Amino acid sequence: MSLVYVYAIAPSGCAGPADLRGIGDGRVQGIPEGGLVAFASEVPESEFAEAPLNANLADMEWLTPRAVRHQEVNAALAAGCDPLVPLSFGAVFRDAAGVTRMLRERATELAPRFEALRGKAEWIAVIRRDRHRALVAVESGSDALRALRREIDAAGPGRGHLIARRLDETKRQELRAGDANAVAAATEAFAGTGARLFREPLVEDAAGTMLARFSVLAARDGGAALERAGAFITNAWGARGYSIELSGPWPAYRFSTVNAS
Repeated sequence: MSLVYVYAIAPSGCAGPADLRGIGDGRVQGIPEGGLVAFASEVPESEFAEAPLNANLADMEWLTPRAVRHQEVNAALAAGCDPLVPLSFGAVFRDAAGVTRMLRERATELAPRFEALRGKAEWIAVIRRDRHRALVAVESGSDALRALRREIDAAGPGRGHLIARRLDETKRQELRAGDANAVAAATEAFAGTGARLFREPLVEDAAGTMLARFSVLAARDGGAALERAGAFITNAWGARGYSIELSGPWPAYRFSTVNAS
């Protein structure tokens, strides 16, 4: 038995690449309804029905190749469909009738999203901090820390210990202030390109270097402007241990779900 897996939705008239293949090598086809078309392929019920899908989502060996194919399909669709609303992994329907019903029910909701995404693509901007370099910059540039060290040098052992605790706290405060200023500068630089930013909640970062992660909605040809903004921040803040990583363009997954502002 098969189910219908939906990758993305576009205005009617959009045609995907010929012989586009989806998860499990199923052929991706358009399912039209009204002024919309959903791009879908068949997937096995044994893997994508609710119970097995929930179990499979925790199996990275199973999930990874299918999530990659999901993204590849949407990247191929985005190259020829403007606008495109990509769906998150795992949008499964019992049959084509369920897909057309979904399109009818979501038509009003999707109209403003299409307008917000027309001519746009999504990038991911990550702000990272090298803690050692950032601390060196704080140490070398802080009048407050230098004053506290002079107090420690002049104090006896007991008072010196208390001042050392103040020094450690001051160092942490100045590092946090540097972090906030670097993120604010990056936000301003990217917003200055005319892009729209959505700050993502941070997930666990094994390297411990990620300060902030933004989804960035910009014109499809706006990559060069974003690269210049990222280079400006890296040049201005790199000596203090801060850098920008920019990737894209991608289909606008995040901005297909957040409200326009």
